[in-house]
Amino acid sequence: MRRIGRRRFLKLAGITALAGATWSMAPTVPLLAAQNAAAPRPVTVPPPPPRPVVGLQSAASLDTPLPLPGDHSFMGLMDGGARIELSATSDPRLPTDDIPPAPPLCLETEHARRPYWNPTLVLQRGASLRVRLVNRLDAPTLLRWHGLLADWRMGGHPVMMLLPGASFEYRVTLRNRAGIYPYHAIAPGFSGRQTHQGMVGLCIVDDEEERAALATMDIEPLGAGGTGAFRASLPAPGSGPSDVPLLFQDRRLDRHGVPVYAPGLDDRISGLVGDVLTVNGVAGARLDVVTRMYRLRLVNMCNARILHVGLARSDGTPQPFTLMGTDGGMLQRPLPLQRLFLGPGERADILVDLRAANPDDAWHLVNLPFDPMRRAGSASGGAGAPGEGEAARLLRLRVVQRVDYDLPLPVRLCDFPAMPPLPQGPPRRLHVSRGEVLGRPSWLLNGQPFALRHDTDADLPDGFPALRVPGRTTETWELSNDAASIPHALHLSGFQLRVLERRDSPPQVAALAVAPSGCSATDSGIKDTVLVWPGETVRVLVDFRDASPGTQRAALYSRVLECLDDGMVQDVSVP
Repeated sequence: MRRIGRRRFLKLAGITALAGATWSMAPTVPLLAAQNAAAPRPVTVPPPPPRPVVGLQSAASLDTPLPLPGDHSFMGLMDGGARIELSATSDPRLPTDDIPPAPPLCLETEHARRPYWNPTLVLQRGASLRVRLVNRLDAPTLLRWHGLLADWRMGGHPVMMLLPGASFEYRVTLRNRAGIYPYHAIAPGFSGRQTHQGMVGLCIVDDEEERAALATMDIEPLGAGGTGAFRASLPAPGSGPSDVPLLFQDRRLDRHGVPVYAPGLDDRISGLVGDVLTVNGVAGARLDVVTRMYRLRLVNMCNARILHVGLARSDGTPQPFTLMGTDGGMLQRPLPLQRLFLGPGERADILVDLRAANPDDAWHLVNLPFDPMRRAGSASGGAGAPGEGEAARLLRLRVVQRVDYDLPLPVRLCDFPAMPPLPQGPPRRLHVSRGEVLGRPSWLLNGQPFALRHDTDADLPDGFPALRVPGRTTETWELSNDAASIPHALHLSGFQLRVLERRDSPPQVAALAVAPSGCSATDSGIKDTVLVWPGETVRVLVDFRDASPGTQRAALYSRVLECLDDGMVQDVSVP
C-alpha cells in the first residue's frame, strides 16, 4: 500500500472541483488509496461516443425485447468462480451486433475473444469470487459488492477507493444464501455519477436448497444451462427462460437520448430521479412468455427512485403475485401479494403465474401510484416522463403460447435460518436529520458527516466518529427518520438484518402490514437494506456473530447515492 500526500490525493481524485464532496477530512492523517499499482497517475480518457438508451422510440408501446443474460456482451453470463479482470472504462470495445450498447461508463472484461460489460456473475455458495478491478477512468472508483458477507476491505468500504491507473483484487468466499447481490460503483463523491452512467452489474449466488425449491415448479435457475442458455426471445415453442432478472435503473437524458448526470441542488438533497426507467438497460421492455410460472427477480439499482410494484392485465385489472425471497434469499414460505415497495438497493423475488392468461394477452409489471414523500421536487421526472409516484408500466409480458403446466405452488420453500437471539438492554438509536456540511444542507446520521480518511485501517483511534460494537453478538438498532426528511434506504455493509418492527409508518406503508409489529411481507426475510420513510422508526436486529476474522470496519449509509456522496455514511467498528 503506497502512501500519498493529501494535496496529490485531492488533485488525482478531483475532489477540489467536485460540488458535493462534503465529507469531513482529517488533514493530519496521511491519506491512502486502496491499490496495488506502483505509481497511480492521472488517466487521460477520450470522450465516449454517443450511445443513446435503446427503446426510447417504442417506450410507450413496450415493444423492445428484454435483454437477458446470455452469451452477448451486455450483462453476459460468466462463471464468477473464475478469476475475472474488470476494467472501469468510458471507452469500451463496441461490437455492432449487441443490444443494448455499452452504457457511458461500464465494467468491461473479455471471454472467448468477445468483450463483455457489466457481466452477470454466477457462483455456487461456498465458491470463491476473485475479481481484479482496474481503474481506467480519470476519477477514483470503487466496487461495492452489495449484500455479500465479506471482509470489510473486500466488500467495498467507501474508504477503499481506487485512484486512476490503480488496481485491486476482490477475494470473497461466498457465505451468503442463494440470492442476487448486485455490484456497483460507490466511491464517495463519485458514486451517483458512476452508477447512473452505467457501472452496475449482478452477482447471482446459487445453492442446492434454492435449486430444489425451483425444481418443484419446473423453473430452471439462471445459468444452470451455462453461458448462452438464456435468450431474449423464445427459440422454440414452450421453451425460454423461466428465471428472469430485472435490473431497474432510471436516467436523465440529453436531447440525443444519451444518459447525462448533472444533479442540481434539489437532486443532491432529495436524490436524483431520472427521465426514463430502464430494465436490463433498455426502455419500454417486452418479455415473451407462455402460460406457466415464472420467477421475476426485481433489483432496484436506481440512484434514488422507489418502485411501487404491482401486476396488472392490459385493461388495468390487478393480478396477485407471490413473494418468494428478499435481499438475503428465499423466505420459508411463499407469501401472496398485490403490491410491494422496493427502495434503492433492495431486491425481491416474485413468482408470477400466467396460467390464467391466453395467447396474445399482455400483462404488465407496473408502478402503482404513491406519494414519494420527497419535498424538494426531484421526484417530478423529466419532461414527458412519469414521476416517481405516478402510475407507469415497467415491463410488458406478451403471452405467445398456451402450454401444459399443472404444478402447484409449494407450501414450503426452505428451512429458513432461525432468528438470532435478541439482546438485552435498550436499542442503539440512529436518527436521520437535516444538517449542514460546508455551508450546504445535507442529510446526516446522528448529526455526523462521514469522516473520510484514507488510512484503510480497521482499528479506528479513540475519538474517531464511529459506531462501536462491543463484541461479536447481536444488537437491536432503532433507525428513525425525521418527519421532514426524504425516504432513505439504509444499507449496512458486510452484515445482515432482521426487521422487528415498524412504527409511525405513513398510511401507504402501514396498509401493507401483515403483523401487529407493522412489518410488511418484504420485511419477513433476511435483509441488508431497509427503507425508512419520513417520520418512521424501524427496529432491526443486526447480527455480528459471524463477522469475518480480524477487526471489521463496516459502513452504514443511505443508498440514495446523492446523499451518500454528500456524507451520509457512518463507520461501524466491530472488534
